Amino acid sequence: MKEKNDKLVYQHFLDESFEDLYEHAPCGYFSSLPDGTIVKLNTTLAQWLGYHKTEILHQKRFQELLPIGGKIFYETHHAPLIRMQGSVNELSYDLVSKSGALLPVLINSSHVTDAEGKVVLYRSTLVNISDRKKYEAELLQAKKKAEQAAKTKAEFLSTVSHEIRTPMNAIIGVANLLQATDPSPRQLEYLRILKLSSENLLNLINDILDFNKIESGKISLEERPFNIRELLQHLIYNLLPKAEEKEITLTHEIDARLPSFLLGDPVKLIQVLTNLIGNAIKFTHTGSVTLRVQAIEVTSKDVVLEFKVSDTGIGIAADKIHKIFEEFSQADYEINLKYGGTGLGLAISKKLLALYNATLQVESELGKGSSFSFALKLPISDFQPESQQLVDLPHSHPGSLRGIKLLLAEDNSVNIFILSQYLKSWEVAFDVAEDGSEAIEKIRQHTYDLVLMDLQMPKLNGYDATRMVRNLPDEKFKKLPIIALSASSKFDLQQRLDYAGITDFIGKPFNPRDLYNKIALYSTATPQQAGNTSGSFSVETSILPPTDPSWHVNLNEFRKLTRHDTTQLTELIRLSIENFTSFQQNFKEALYTRDILLFEEVAHKSKMTLRSLEATRLSQLLDRATDLLQSGEQDTSMLAVASREISQEIDVIITELIAQIPDQPGNIS
Repeated sequence: MKEKNDKLVYQHFLDESFEDLYEHAPCGYFSSLPDGTIVKLNTTLAQWLGYHKTEILHQKRFQELLPIGGKIFYETHHAPLIRMQGSVNELSYDLVSKSGALLPVLINSSHVTDAEGKVVLYRSTLVNISDRKKYEAELLQAKKKAEQAAKTKAEFLSTVSHEIRTPMNAIIGVANLLQATDPSPRQLEYLRILKLSSENLLNLINDILDFNKIESGKISLEERPFNIRELLQHLIYNLLPKAEEKEITLTHEIDARLPSFLLGDPVKLIQVLTNLIGNAIKFTHTGSVTLRVQAIEVTSKDVVLEFKVSDTGIGIAADKIHKIFEEFSQADYEINLKYGGTGLGLAISKKLLALYNATLQVESELGKGSSFSFALKLPISDFQPESQQLVDLPHSHPGSLRGIKLLLAEDNSVNIFILSQYLKSWEVAFDVAEDGSEAIEKIRQHTYDLVLMDLQMPKLNGYDATRMVRNLPDEKFKKLPIIALSASSKFDLQQRLDYAGITDFIGKPFNPRDLYNKIALYSTATPQQAGNTSGSFSVETSILPPTDPSWHVNLNEFRKLTRHDTTQLTELIRLSIENFTSFQQNFKEALYTRDILLFEEVAHKSKMTLRSLEATRLSQLLDRATDLLQSGEQDTSMLAVASREISQEIDVIITELIAQIPDQPGNIS
């Protein structure tokens, strides 16, 4: 008898424990009927909401504890989902407490059925995520602050870069001009030191800017065809003078099995190899520097290449090797004092190779030299780009640009002087405008083959001046090549350049050869046409034949979808405008980075909307731009034109959609 009583007491104790656990658990619990009426809840949930249990039990449905958005979600997603699969997990809701405050929770629910399988009850568990939301808000705020700090740093570096590059343009430009004036041997030595110091300072600026772009995630890989052999030969040719100055040998050994054309990012590959070979030359006093490129594995689709730069230089001590890849640091303090530099070259190279999932390896022995190597797997391309016959060595062909007439829009007197000397030596006829307004007036009054447009000018800057030129009524102003001149980085300005309608870009300090080639490429009177100022421009101004549709969108399909209801039509138009705004930015980014996957993904997303709106012109532009990307188009001006035309067409569509938003609620006829 006593044993039976003990069992009853024990069972009663367990029941009380389970009940206490249910009532005061750290989670909220409730049970509800299929219509949402709450028939049981624990004390924890009641306290969270600020209600007495009797105010909720059999008095409120779960939906009544939700704000309007939560109610819609419950009816459209929560209820159908639990009916279909019997349970739902971790749905996020805000519950409305008695005081009106919102309580963020995660809900897990499952149904209970009777013997016939009919749902009779829902049981739900709630987790209070107020602290999580608070932490998320704090993290978001911290993220915004970090992003703002990074943006401020990037803007500061861009500004400082511009301010330093402007006087550097004058120093390097005048040094180049003085070399052509038959200086004495002593003057030549002074000029050599001046140019070397200026170029070192410019390299330092470029290293800091490159590192900042990588750190801020603004650099990504391109994939386009390039001739690997030609690329390596040009690299060695450009670095050979530095090696000859130090009387060391610079050689390269290229595996005969290398395919001619590969798919990849030649600019970043050259940047890495230039850093490695430049360092090797810098730290080698006698002996040689060698670049070896070996095909480790070759298939019909791709090739694995090993790049190795070896030297007979000063080498690196074993206990110092780990330091050379750190930002702003070198192997030791004495090396920094003796050789200078930012200590960023290897750090930048390592980060660029990381984009390819490649690792930079080093082998070195103090006093005996170093060897840096990395392996890349690159797809093989059968694409054969047409080579553009650009002219070389501008000073060796004085007068070869005779017959070209251009406008130089520049406000800096030193820059005007330097540019004028080169233009005169090439026998280019030119006028000068010292601000944007004067440039527009001269373009209206005279016929030019192209315009060199400084971006930072008083009264009216180069961007606004270019936009105003493009909006002039005569079609020739839309075709006029306008080349930007700026001490800022092209990467930082790309969107503004595209929006303004600028054809191409030359950075300051400029390379005379680059300037010469740009003028030859974009002018009507090329070296083969000297003296002839007639004919059409060599620049593509449109990626499609001109059309003049009376409308760009048709809302008939939208009206059918919304059954002529004004409110729903307005909402659909607003959603379409938001989507087009997003598409516009994505298309610009994809074309600038040559990211065909991103472009095709966004184009696919927009296809249904374009078909519904009968936006034929935009569809054709997207198809043409896709063809350009798939063909490996090398001409950046063509992609810039595509970006500009797509953006302009989207602007027109958005304008028409805004104009057709109904003014009054109700039905439309």
